[in-house]
Amino acid sequence: MEKKEKLVGIKLTKILVIFYFFYLASCSWSDEREFNRGLREVNQKNYRISLRHFENAIKYAPTSVWGIKSAREASRISQYEIKNYEKAIYFHRHLVLYSDNSEERIKSQKDIAYIYFDNLQNYQQAIIEFYKLLQMTKVDAEIAMYKLSIARANYYINNFDQAQNEINEISRLKIPEEIQFDVLILHGNVLVAQKQFQKAIFIYKEVLKRYPEQSAKENVNLTLAVCFEENNQFKESIDILEKLKVTYKPVEYIELRIKRLKERLKNQPGAKGLHRK
Repeated sequence: MEKKEKLVGIKLTKILVIFYFFYLASCSWSDEREFNRGLREVNQKNYRISLRHFENAIKYAPTSVWGIKSAREASRISQYEIKNYEKAIYFHRHLVLYSDNSEERIKSQKDIAYIYFDNLQNYQQAIIEFYKLLQMTKVDAEIAMYKLSIARANYYINNFDQAQNEINEISRLKIPEEIQFDVLILHGNVLVAQKQFQKAIFIYKEVLKRYPEQSAKENVNLTLAVCFEENNQFKESIDILEKLKVTYKPVEYIELRIKRLKERLKNQPGAKGLHRK
């Protein structure tokens, strides 16, 4: 009786092992088949149909070679071809979790963060995703770029104090000059939003001195003129606008601002006395 039970147990184990290997083989065959079907649809530009096949491949075997390849191709199609950003995030998250390539994991996490920031304009979630990126690097330039994006996101949702905190942290890093320009501009914008016009004026003057060409492209002079106006320094604002008349288009906009500022200057307390002979 015992021998019979042992024989039954051995046979059952063998059957289960065979079944398990058949199951693995069928999964492998299924995910590869679905991946190849997806590629055929991509080649015919049937992108939405291709995504169904790639999703099937991922469901069959999420961590297999074909599952990872499917997530990679599907993330690209979702993001760039059909611009379905929610789908793109789904596939990128799969790569972050299961890809054995560290560079690919970082790239997918970057894509997630920038999709939330640039495409979906979901700044709260973008902040969360950029903080995840900060844990993936120790390079100052990369840290500065992520913190700059976090600062911008906080600025856009009117969280000015936190934006200022991020800018302060960036200032302690060794970063390239091209990032410095963007950091200073954002710093000035945050100060303007906080109505700290005198401090903003100092920042914009520094930007103009250090980066004259970039400042011209970004109309930093005009921003500085607005700061002077908000700070009731009308004469300084007029002086800047007079110089801008040569290059700024449409010039009528500048002339109108100058005219308005001259009226405000004339109506300032004590202004009449200054013009008496």
